[in-house]
Amino acid sequence: MLGLDVYANETLPTTNTTAGGIEVLWKAFSMALRDLVSVFPKIFIAIAIVAVYVAIALIVTRLLRKILTIFRVDEIMKPLLMHTYFSVTNLVIALTNIGLAILALYSIVLTLFPEQVHATTLFIDYVARVASVVFLVIFVFISLSLLVERIRMEARLRGFMFLLLLFMSLVLIIDITALSPEVKAALAWGISIGIGLSIGVFSAWYFFHDIIEKYRREKHE
Repeated sequence: MLGLDVYANETLPTTNTTAGGIEVLWKAFSMALRDLVSVFPKIFIAIAIVAVYVAIALIVTRLLRKILTIFRVDEIMKPLLMHTYFSVTNLVIALTNIGLAILALYSIVLTLFPEQVHATTLFIDYVARVASVVFLVIFVFISLSLLVERIRMEARLRGFMFLLLLFMSLVLIIDITALSPEVKAALAWGISIGIGLSIGVFSAWYFFHDIIEKYRREKHE
């Protein structure tokens, strides 16, 4: 009898532990299922909003493409963009779709998470700043390349202009980084001074290098 009692006492904790583990798993499953049921309407609303805006985007895209084709916008702008694979129609449609995507995002946030509107605005503002910097750098680089091809500048002048473009791009990139305002101001100030000095020295050399070279030769003679 004593052996049976000891065996029963040893088996009881194991049984209780197994039952407790099953109960914990069931509670976790129930909570997950409850959360899923509570979130499902929000997911459905978000999908519905996205579907509505996708339909609007398709309709607006077709209308814009037809309107711009009728007015021959690409043909009018072609002389200005002859060396680039750039379409004004595609740009207008892309900007319109981006605007509709932002409207869809705001609609979802206002409907489901109204307390996150400010955070969403900050996020969109930062993304817009990054995109504007990237677009500006690419635009200036392409414009400078076209200018160099048409004017056929000297290699030194071309290299100097690309160096200035690099400095200005650094200033724009610094502005969107997560550095402190003091560090940003110091870096921007230093790069600005460097740009000013570079322009001054290069201008003096470019416009007066013949005089300087003549004076140097006379001095050596």
